[in-house]
Amino acid sequence: MRLLVLLTICAYVKTQDYNDLVTLALGGTGDRCGKRCDVGYSCEVQQCRCEVCIKDKPTCKTLNCAKNEKCVDTPAGPVCKPLTCNDIYCAAGELCNELPDGPDCVPDVPSCEGFYCRRGTNCYVRGGSPICLPNTCMVRVCEPGLTCIDTVDGALCRRGTKTGGCEGRYCPTNSKCVDEPPLGPHCALI
Repeated sequence: MRLLVLLTICAYVKTQDYNDLVTLALGGTGDRCGKRCDVGYSCEVQQCRCEVCIKDKPTCKTLNCAKNEKCVDTPAGPVCKPLTCNDIYCAAGELCNELPDGPDCVPDVPSCEGFYCRRGTNCYVRGGSPICLPNTCMVRVCEPGLTCIDTVDGALCRRGTKTGGCEGRYCPTNSKCVDEPPLGPHCALI
C-alpha cells in the first residue's frame, strides 16, 4: 500500500528506478540527484523523489572580502570583518603594527621609546633590545670630542679629557676609580 501511494504521488519523476523506489518505500531518501543546476544552486532530492534546484546558502567560500578583511561565518550568514594583528603572522625580526588600512608587518627596530627605567638608570639598546643600566660612564657613550664623567647625579658628557687621577672622583656603588690609559681615570666594577 505504501509503495502504491509513493508511486501515485511521484508519478512525474523522470527515473523510476526500482531500487530507488524500494529505498523510498522503506523510509530512505534515495540520494541520487541527476538534475543540472545553474551556478550558485544545488540539486536536492526531496521526499517525493522530486529533483529540485535550491539556491546555495552563502558561506565564506562564496563571499569575497577586501584585502584587509577576513570572512567569518555567523548564524545570519558570512560577514567581512577587519583584520587585526591576531589574524596575521610576522616573520622573525618583524612585529605587527595596527595601521589605518589594516595590520602590517614592519621591521622590529628596538628603541627606548615607552620603556620605563627606575631612577638612577637609563634605557640603552644593547644586543637588539632595550635594557635599563645604571647611569654611569660604564654604559654611557659620549659623542666624539666629549668625555664621560661620573657624578652623584649620574654620568655626564663634558668637553675635554680626564686628567688629575682618581683623587676626589665620584664612582657609583659597586665600582671604584682606576686610572688606566687610554681612558684615564674612570670607574670600574669591583
